[in-house]
Amino acid sequence: MGDLTLAASAGDGDPARVMFLVLWGVVIVGGLTLTIVRTMRSMRPREKQMALLAAELDGRAQVYLRMIENGLTEQDLAWVAGSRGYSVIVHRAFKYYEFVYTPHQPGRIA
Repeated sequence: MGDLTLAASAGDGDPARVMFLVLWGVVIVGGLTLTIVRTMRSMRPREKQMALLAAELDGRAQVYLRMIENGLTEQDLAWVAGSRGYSVIVHRAFKYYEFVYTPHQPGRIA
């Protein structure tokens, strides 16, 4: 009789364990989706990426752009930033570009 009870409780599935697995599944699928979307954005044609970046640089004090979302070279970034009055700060550790509005010294890369 004890063996039957043990087998029945093992097949029920712990609700906390099921929720944990579902949550991890959602996190993994969400992360994979974000990575795919950002990679697809970086594969756009160069001219389109430059036009989108120029549209983002609309006079705000700071603009941030993730490296994974962009396939442009640093020279292209500096050229677009300089044409809009911005300087570029490259944050390699956190993998993003920061554009700072500097109309007095546009186009610098830091």
